[in-house]
Amino acid sequence: METRFSLTTFLTTGIGSLPHLEPQDACDFIFRYLANDIPFWPQLPKRDFKENMYAQYSQGLPGIVIDEKAKHIYVNTQRAGYDEEVAAAYEHYLAEDVDYFAISQEYASGLYAFLESGPRAVNPRYVKGHTIGPISFGLSVTDEHKKAIIYNEEFCDVLVKALAMKARWQVRKLRGMMDEGRGTRDGHRRVIIFIDEPYLVSIGSSFFNIKTESVVGMLNDVALAIHQEGALAGIHCCGNTDWSIVLRAGIDILNFDAYNYLDNLLLYRNELKDFSARGGILAWGIVPTASEEPLPAQASLLEKMGIQEKPALITPACGLSGVSVQRAEETFALLVALTKQLSSKE
Repeated sequence: METRFSLTTFLTTGIGSLPHLEPQDACDFIFRYLANDIPFWPQLPKRDFKENMYAQYSQGLPGIVIDEKAKHIYVNTQRAGYDEEVAAAYEHYLAEDVDYFAISQEYASGLYAFLESGPRAVNPRYVKGHTIGPISFGLSVTDEHKKAIIYNEEFCDVLVKALAMKARWQVRKLRGMMDEGRGTRDGHRRVIIFIDEPYLVSIGSSFFNIKTESVVGMLNDVALAIHQEGALAGIHCCGNTDWSIVLRAGIDILNFDAYNYLDNLLLYRNELKDFSARGGILAWGIVPTASEEPLPAQASLLEKMGIQEKPALITPACGLSGVSVQRAEETFALLVALTKQLSSKE
């Protein structure tokens, strides 16, 4: 992997989810804080269950059943027409029909508001999107017998291919938005897509029965699709995992919960050295998101990070859908201030 991410200073971005109910409010929030950094499109699960990170990327997948009342999603592999749905997904994948795997406005109101307001609000060098990762979707979503769908080999293969196509579709949409606003920046604009994989924390546990090579292969397939569109690929994992596996994937950016798990990641010094040598960038999830207790002081976060010789991204530790709007404001105000201070030390 040879990254095309020529990062010359520290920049702030977000993970994806926000607590807002109205998509335009969420976009206004993002552009207010990140106009000079890396804006991202907002996921709004409080607005609609379809914007839950698992339901949001389920369109076009065979056998998907969404029970909005129960807030539940599963795959019915026994329903009439399932085999035809599998065949259709393969057919459109082989034809490289990315529009077949599109995410509609009903499932991603924040994305469409972002696409509409982006060119008018800011002309950024980078914009960020995100997709659920195949490991997390496969372990969280079950079949009709309540068995994790990742263990259904046929569906898992379709899942990886569909998520790859959804990522490619998303890159094209975001790149189109950037092209509309061109004229005030240089020609090095890039789309960034994070593969959200919270369930990588399950690697090594007793109930996780997937070979390491398969995990790396699935992550690589999605990252390769992102690269195929000329975009940058990252992985977000907000827990502890076997980081050697993640760092083997063909990614440009590793986003980790630096507030809680920095010491764990630093155990993988050789892997981190190799990742950096091939151009990999760290995205420090340094501001905690798990509680409504007062946020840490900026000085304490700088101390935790230590001396940083290489520019990096600065993010919340995880998504912010579970906090109040006021807390989200405080979090991004702290992130931006921290990023500016880190940049001033370069």
